Amino acid sequence: MTMADDQQPAIKVPLENWVREIAREAAWTVIKEHRQECHIEQVEKRVGQLEVRVSTLIGFMAGSGLLGGLAGALLSRAVGG
Repeated sequence: MTMADDQQPAIKVPLENWVREIAREAAWTVIKEHRQECHIEQVEKRVGQLEVRVSTLIGFMAGSGLLGGLAGALLSRAVGG
């Protein structure tokens, strides 16, 4: 035994659990670094703008369909169908 072995207790952990714990710690480290470097406020603002744009487009499509249907119905009645 070396001096380092005397200072640290020997803990026997199954290899699979040990690898999972290392992977979990590495993943959390990456997530923490990403949160520090990522400007989430800008992302949230852009997503909000995209939501408004998509909602507007959906509204225009629904309105266009409604107006087209009404125009078709009026034209059909006017022609006598």
